[in-house]
Amino acid sequence: MYFVVQSISMNEQERAEEHLRTIRRLMERATIYRAISAPTALVGGLLSLLACGFLLKASVVLNLSPTSIFLPPPDYFLPVWLVVLLLTAAANTLFIVIGAKKRNEPVFSASMKAALYALAPGFVAGGVFTLCFGEMIWDPMLDLIIGIGWAACYGLGLLATAHFAPRSLTMLGWAFFLSSMVAIASLRLGGHFVDLHPYQYYFGPLFMAATFGLFHLIYAACAWPRKGASPEP
Repeated sequence: MYFVVQSISMNEQERAEEHLRTIRRLMERATIYRAISAPTALVGGLLSLLACGFLLKASVVLNLSPTSIFLPPPDYFLPVWLVVLLLTAAANTLFIVIGAKKRNEPVFSASMKAALYALAPGFVAGGVFTLCFGEMIWDPMLDLIIGIGWAACYGLGLLATAHFAPRSLTMLGWAFFLSSMVAIASLRLGGHFVDLHPYQYYFGPLFMAATFGLFHLIYAACAWPRKGASPEP
């Protein structure tokens, strides 16, 4: 019995030591994650602004000529953002693979697995949120609500990496999370949802432009690796 208990204790100690080593490697490589995430943020921010421009133009057409045969269907919001997500994810994967080859490391290292594990709950919550609301009958306000939910889940995902990510990434997480809380609270002014008619078509794309577009571009500008710059804590 003594040897069994001792063996279990040693296994737990080994797992704890491995966990600490992984955390240490993540903290040491914070600048590497920043270097990878800055180009990804630039790509994601630019794609988000392009998507918002398209959706806003479609919203103007929808308002001015609701019976136009050239009008794109109002449920373009989800497909457009799915394309943005896939393109940004592809760019991020490319940057990660290139970075891993430069450092002569496996792509799915222990550090990468730990980072994905931290991000997973927030991202899975965003996916479930989308599936639930995406099946509802389309309404222009639904685009805004879905966008707010995405921002909240994305912000929580980034904040989950705070114990090893660079400070700038944590600040980005707070920006997304707080903006989503302010947005949803604003919709409940006076104890009921604010009537945004006739501008309800614009608020979903504008919110996405301000968060997934502008926030990412600001982050990319601030976190872009510069020669001779001291490492970010």
